[in-house]
Amino acid sequence: MRKLIIPFSCIILLQACSKEVPVKTDFQDAEKYSMLYMPQAVGGQVISAVTISDTPDTLTFNAYLGGMAKPSGNIPVTFAVSPEAATAYNQANGTNYPMMPEGSYTLTAPEAAIPAGQLTTGPQQLVLHTKGHIDPFITYLLPVTLSQPGKTTAVNEALSTTYYVITGGYEPGAVPREKAASLGADAGTFLISFGEKFIRKDPASGNMLLYTPDAQTGQFPAAPATIGVGWNIFNKIFFYGGDRLIARYVAGGGDIAQYPINPAGQISNGRTVGQGWGGLQHIVPYKGLLLGIDGSGNMTKFPLDANGNFDYGNIKGIGSGWTDFVHIFPYENSLLALDKLGDLWQYPLTDDGVFGSRVKVGTGWDMYVHVMTAGTDLLALDSNGDLWRYKFNPAGLWALKKP
Repeated sequence: MRKLIIPFSCIILLQACSKEVPVKTDFQDAEKYSMLYMPQAVGGQVISAVTISDTPDTLTFNAYLGGMAKPSGNIPVTFAVSPEAATAYNQANGTNYPMMPEGSYTLTAPEAAIPAGQLTTGPQQLVLHTKGHIDPFITYLLPVTLSQPGKTTAVNEALSTTYYVITGGYEPGAVPREKAASLGADAGTFLISFGEKFIRKDPASGNMLLYTPDAQTGQFPAAPATIGVGWNIFNKIFFYGGDRLIARYVAGGGDIAQYPINPAGQISNGRTVGQGWGGLQHIVPYKGLLLGIDGSGNMTKFPLDANGNFDYGNIKGIGSGWTDFVHIFPYENSLLALDKLGDLWQYPLTDDGVFGSRVKVGTGWDMYVHVMTAGTDLLALDSNGDLWRYKFNPAGLWALKKP
């Protein structure tokens, strides 16, 4: 019988994989390598959207002891709200967040301790009292700073303050809105954002109708101006680059054309700028890009120059998973995307097409058949043809329906 011979080095490797490797922590002066910090401070800031109501919101934080040795005795720590830290944060980051006002917060345990043999205080509570204290969709700053009485244990100063960035929103179903126009049930849903104005393509005639809001009330006129005829040859039209419309033909392969347009809505002669766009489910204008989404939910960026010509060398895919959205449109430095459940999501996006982490900014938006921007506001069209204005701020949660 042949014997299986395992090299000694492999035995050592197998032992290392099969049991916990011991770490020596009882060497002389081991506690010198331990520092106190707040884990919540690691990310730079904690962004929190809260509901303004009689029910308090609760955030949690803790102190943690880094290093290799667990303490032999209790380590007392204190937590405090620091207005000085808020001032320093605003100066360092070019922001102007106001402090959360007195009475809007409570530290339930300003004094705590890391018990002997442990590495953390455990969760501590920061209670937010919103109703009657903060205004909706104003973003506030609340810095909570860790310190150590007696300075027997070092504090990592770079991670000693957690900056809570807090924005309050309305209670679900209580979000205010203003009726901006009554377009009628037969108005159709082909609405095009045009700065503070909007353009509607009449579904029967194909006429392009320009709606300009009243400077004082923000209301749109019942009798819009006709700025174009015969536009039913296009199935997608959007405002792009601040000075042109881009439209996709119904017939053929879905070629796209661009038409210069001035702020008064005067449209000049157009020209074809792209071929074969018929297979895209969504085409989204974003700064110097067109974002095309195919039937599989893949997104491709198509850069255009100032004349509307494509930079073919920089066309590339930038994302996937966009099949669940019924409407996608640009909003400042991001995309807003409405999914099939009525949830509204914000996707931060750089000028060259790099996404940040998405944030839910609304629920219940499936009560509308179309949503678009008007400056920084949102306009939402219901099935009766009524157009509603929301003074939008994506820092909070816009919950349109009651639970």
